[in-house]
Amino acid sequence: MLRELHIENFALIQNLTVAFSDGLNILTGETGAGKSIIIDALNQVLGQRASTELVRSGEEMALITAVVDVNPEVLARLAELGLETREGCVILQREIYAKGNSQARVDGRPVNVAVLREIGSMLVEIHGQHEHQTLLEERSHLSLVDAYGGSDLEVVATEYRSAWQELVGLNNEISSLHGDQREREHILDLLRYQVNEIAAVGLTPGEEESLLSELKLLQNARKLLEICHSSYQSLYESDQSPVVETLGAIVSGLKDFRELDASLEQACTQLEQSLYAVEDAAYQLRSFADKFSYDPHRQKEIEERLEIIFDLKRKYADSIEEILAWKLKQEAEIENILNTEARHSQLSEMIINAKEKAGRLAMDLSHLRHQAGKNLGAAIVDELDYLQMAKTRFQVEFECLEGEEGLPVGDKTLAAGATGIDNVRFLISPNPGEPLKPLAKTASGGEMSRIMLAILSVLANLRPVQTMIFDEIDAGIGGRAAQAVAEKLATVAVQRQVICVSHLPQVTSMADTHLNIYKAQAGERTLTKVSRLDVEGRVEELARMLGGAEVTAATREHAREMLSLASKLKTVK
Repeated sequence: MLRELHIENFALIQNLTVAFSDGLNILTGETGAGKSIIIDALNQVLGQRASTELVRSGEEMALITAVVDVNPEVLARLAELGLETREGCVILQREIYAKGNSQARVDGRPVNVAVLREIGSMLVEIHGQHEHQTLLEERSHLSLVDAYGGSDLEVVATEYRSAWQELVGLNNEISSLHGDQREREHILDLLRYQVNEIAAVGLTPGEEESLLSELKLLQNARKLLEICHSSYQSLYESDQSPVVETLGAIVSGLKDFRELDASLEQACTQLEQSLYAVEDAAYQLRSFADKFSYDPHRQKEIEERLEIIFDLKRKYADSIEEILAWKLKQEAEIENILNTEARHSQLSEMIINAKEKAGRLAMDLSHLRHQAGKNLGAAIVDELDYLQMAKTRFQVEFECLEGEEGLPVGDKTLAAGATGIDNVRFLISPNPGEPLKPLAKTASGGEMSRIMLAILSVLANLRPVQTMIFDEIDAGIGGRAAQAVAEKLATVAVQRQVICVSHLPQVTSMADTHLNIYKAQAGERTLTKVSRLDVEGRVEELARMLGGAEVTAATREHAREMLSLASKLKTVK
């Protein structure tokens, strides 16, 4: 419920605070006094697109602040957005700068305009001839029919939503598998080919390093054998004093004197150790040369084997160990796909059953909606009759579209979504002989105001917002229609806070709170002001509205009679 609206430097308003009350709040004043400016300011704080032209001339910034009571639904949404409040009310704020930008805030915390607009739409509805009207959006019509359908419809709607979510979950799971049957077979063929290619080679860890070492030996076989033979001969079989023989003679000659001096002992020991080492090295060279033989066929085999390994490395991984690990991974994937085949078959059967269940619930839900739509249409026609639009026809139109990926309903497959199979829109014909047309494309301003009022009156208990604002709801009407509109506004105001800009005394007389908007001079500037009228002030304002420029004793008396009658009517209601 809107408690207070504070406006600074906005159009003709320099600094203005308007306090609103429960029930029916009526704003009146001379044409051009600034009544619509207040509605414009409220639109801005509810997230409407800002314009720099709205900033008061000569000022840098306009500021609009609204204090609004919040219900549990709004509190929950604020918490989801990280804007939790404990006060039971929320402060919406909009700063509009003359340079072109703007800033939105909720409880002093900066938010983007989309968030401000979302929260505002949950708190306040503004209905005017030139304002955005929620009820004209066809996407809102289905929810209104559902709400009017009551608990029986809600039970089936809940069951349907659960069935639809189950179906969506199954479809998501089957989509997350490896595509369709043909795609899975393609993937299986590829994986099996790759695994078999690696398995056929028979790789072993460390094989590549061993083969490269052996290949290097074979590639250097001739030179290695020459070196081994010549080295062995130099060490052991040389015709010109082999190294072993020379070292043996030196060691033998020193043995008799090694004990005479420590340095001789050390030299003899070192030479003796060298002799043994040279003998051992000579034997190893001879053994290597005796065992090693150059085999060109073996070299070719190794080169071909390494070529196969290099080819696998190019395709799959950088080493034999990584190739073998990759093979194990693909074998696991093959097993997973084979298991997927079984799961896919199971899911396919579950999806068929889930579609059948959702289709049955969608049909039941649609039947309940058709009945609710019929009853809603009749109730709105009754309201329009009361509002002096007795010849108006109103109808809730239902449409179901066929779709290959939809739900089986009867002998058809119908397009469906989270809300069911029904597309709903309101159709109306205000004038006899005219065809029914969508609500947004029909009726004059005065007719549309009464149509909106009729719909809102029927749905008042179903609307989530606590505040409804009507900007010149009485435009273009008079006489009995004006009185009917006044009484209907008062009825709606019993359940919701209603704020209405009015030019009609019939509507104004029903006010619980009467706010008068007027212009005042401050130096050379014109300002918009507001005052809350007491009983005598209301009499004077009503007399002005009744008599025009001249207020007489007769118009004052008429005004008092209207206020008395309005008081009696509200007491009865």
